[in-house]
Amino acid sequence: MKVPASKAQEDAYKEAKSAYFDLPALDVSVAFPQATPASIFPSCVSDYYQFDDLLTPEEQAVRNKVRECMEKEVAPIMAKYWEKAEFPFEVIPKLGALHIAGGTIKGYGCPNLSITASAIAMAETARVDASCSTFILVHSSLAMLTIALCGSEAQKQKYLPSLADLKTVACWALTEPDYGSDASALRTTARKVEGGWIIDGQKRWIGNSTFADVLVIFARNTATNQINGFILKKNTPGLQATKIENKIGLRIVQNGDILLNNVFVSDEDRLPGVNSFQDTSKV
Repeated sequence: MKVPASKAQEDAYKEAKSAYFDLPALDVSVAFPQATPASIFPSCVSDYYQFDDLLTPEEQAVRNKVRECMEKEVAPIMAKYWEKAEFPFEVIPKLGALHIAGGTIKGYGCPNLSITASAIAMAETARVDASCSTFILVHSSLAMLTIALCGSEAQKQKYLPSLADLKTVACWALTEPDYGSDASALRTTARKVEGGWIIDGQKRWIGNSTFADVLVIFARNTATNQINGFILKKNTPGLQATKIENKIGLRIVQNGDILLNNVFVSDEDRLPGVNSFQDTSKV
């Protein structure tokens, strides 16, 4: 049974409610001065893990230039793009100028960094924005490295220099809707025809795929039942990449669903070093 409130109780409730809703908006920067926007990074004054003692002068120089670029050029704009779940294409030339794409790859315009320098560059990128570092890792450590390790000499000369300068962007498509990244269970197929291959299938969660100029695709050879790798170009007939919407994490990364419907790839764009499931583990 509801107990009727007294007139005094009702008046007190109305007064408290009115006072609550009339409160001024909370100024977070005043109430919590330790909380700063993600675009503002405190200077690094400590070296807890004594990295400076481990890094060569060249590796320290790589770390410092990446840190400066990420803090000054990238950090101030990333929150805006995160909110909109859009990719900040304006940062690509700035990242290209750092000359870190290609990491440890030697030659073909690539930086030939030490493993440590390459790792430190990615760590500094991720410190400011994990989506930005994911973009570089997909482009560099997956797509470019696959071409460097498994591509022909002609393919390396054709694709790597532009990718190293980030004048073109790459993606790496192994993952599928039903089996994730289990390469041994791929359903995407590659059928040999005169002068090339016909590829049919689907890929999912492929970062950079909606705007990549170069797509490294893995498919099962219908004749050998083994995994082969191929290089596809943007706007190839039968190739369609659609952005996956409503992500919570890594919102800036443009993950996509790729549909491959009777896509022709020439023999010169088959990666000769990918002939089995085991070959995919090289990367």
